[in-house]
Amino acid sequence: MGILKKLSGFFLPKNVDYFGNLTEQSKSTGQIVSALFDFYIDNPTKNSEEIIEKIAVAKKQRLANIIVLNKAFITPVDKEAISRVYSNLHWIDLSIKHLVIEMDTYGIFTLNDYTDILKILIKEMNFISEGFGKLNAKKFDAILTLVNHVINQDNLLIKAYAQQLDILFKKDDMHYIFPHREILLQLKEISKRIHFCANQLEDIVFKMN
Repeated sequence: MGILKKLSGFFLPKNVDYFGNLTEQSKSTGQIVSALFDFYIDNPTKNSEEIIEKIAVAKKQRLANIIVLNKAFITPVDKEAISRVYSNLHWIDLSIKHLVIEMDTYGIFTLNDYTDILKILIKEMNFISEGFGKLNAKKFDAILTLVNHVINQDNLLIKAYAQQLDILFKKDDMHYIFPHREILLQLKEISKRIHFCANQLEDIVFKMN
């Protein structure tokens, strides 16, 4: 029995909470999504460096978690499933970075017209983080309900996206239309990546249940 315990300690370190790390990574991405609201709606500013810094911190956090995951021999679910979530959370961060870069380039410093879309993105990330937070307790039914909430919010976002495009295409100024269309596309991309994370959370539930 002593040998088995030693082997278990070697392959599955007691201090590593893989789902806890995943939850914290998701919360970091959620904070970056919320920062879009803080910077471009609550307090429009030309200084986007704080958002870029948050993305850089989340990237370092992800790399540290990936190193820990890679060294593990036994994990609560296959490592590939956990790694895919980290990759898509990183893609959400990158999509936000691309949005910020585009806005800076176009000289657009407010997202007031897209308040409803940003609120939906924040809700989506809150549901995702809550779902990851329930994995250790194996609250599978609650997690699947949260996954469904994300999908429903994504559907609402697509409707809001289409409505904003309709408004946009009725304007006459092409110099206004094209940059804002790109911004809307990036917002849609962020939601798509969150939806992917929800699908992967659902996949983890099916693997565990």
